Amino acid sequence: MKKLFWLLWFSGFISYAQTDFTRIYHPIINEAELAIVDTSYYEALEFYKEAFANVEKPFAKDYYNAAICATLIDKMPLAFDFLEKIVEKGYQVKNFRKDNFFKTVADTCKQWAAFEKRALLIKPHIDTELSDSLRKIYQHMHLPPFARITPQLRDYYKTHNKDTKWVPVDSLIFMKEMPKLLLAQVDSLRKVNDTKRVIATEEAFMKTYRILESVGFPDENLIGLNQETPKEFLVMGSYIHSKSFLLENTFIPSILSSALSTQKGPDIDIMPLIKQAIRDGRAHPAIISWLMNYSPDEPYTMGRVLVFQVRLENNTPCPNNKQTENPEQFFWRKEKPSILTEHEINEKRQSIGLEKLEDTYKKAFFKARPTPFLIYTGIYQAELSYVANCEMMEKMIAGAVLIR
Repeated sequence: MKKLFWLLWFSGFISYAQTDFTRIYHPIINEAELAIVDTSYYEALEFYKEAFANVEKPFAKDYYNAAICATLIDKMPLAFDFLEKIVEKGYQVKNFRKDNFFKTVADTCKQWAAFEKRALLIKPHIDTELSDSLRKIYQHMHLPPFARITPQLRDYYKTHNKDTKWVPVDSLIFMKEMPKLLLAQVDSLRKVNDTKRVIATEEAFMKTYRILESVGFPDENLIGLNQETPKEFLVMGSYIHSKSFLLENTFIPSILSSALSTQKGPDIDIMPLIKQAIRDGRAHPAIISWLMNYSPDEPYTMGRVLVFQVRLENNTPCPNNKQTENPEQFFWRKEKPSILTEHEINEKRQSIGLEKLEDTYKKAFFKARPTPFLIYTGIYQAELSYVANCEMMEKMIAGAVLIR
């Protein structure tokens, strides 16, 4: 019996170790997110439960979305289970009270205090030393590489900024009627700063690359989650405006994308390493969009949607156009493939766990309106236009898709 137990345990371990997230996790998560787009929260929750059962360490943002779904359909014990999984990744339980969605739940749910007590007992197994090292590399890369300005420039700045409280000491700014000699000095020192910035970025890349070679891709289970105060964050190439505190640590993609976007970027092909990390569930497929300067392949950069709302200036509908009867109606226009066919694009996207273009466009439109859910893929640009007459309105929405 004991031998059978260990055999079952070992076989389960091997199955998790050989898990390919691009095949048995992300496609199911995509279905869950599409169900969220359709406000089918019961269905979304079932998809999430199926995806979580397939892998050992699901992504925190998926636990978060599943917890919201469970909350919306009044399954709080299940929601608390998901939130505890997030705390296990090093997330501070107190931050849920600052979250745009769960702060209201915390104030109104009678079971919340008991959940917090349980969550405070959870001891995450996070490599804080590695996390701190990556943070220092990231911060050092973004330090302004000031080259000390010349005495002539400093005297000129002070003389011509007598009425200004702030006097630039080590800043390099062009000023009107500045002598040519000083203009040349500013230009020269700016070039020095640019060179310093490139060197610092490449040094950060090499330090990070050595970490990747040594321990693999440092995922959220290893270095924890971001604990910073949320703003309008750009996460994995897509703006998150949910005001959620739960965001991935983006040290790695930020360092890599900054280095690879320089004109003299390191001559190292990191894409095989990144794709393996995606298959292993250590990096989200949306990380590809962070590296699009390095990998400008159309399949990975497409998915942008221009969401726009068209209104007549007097707010009256066009008499012969049923599409514009509702002045609050939204439209959207997607990109057109220029190199590959949509079928070819979808094959390449799905090979790394990204959804088909049809699905990412739906998500992009969904994200154009406020939502508490964290969905990485799909990029939108919102726009509202007032037009003078119905003819102009018809031209503007030609080729657009009506969203009802």
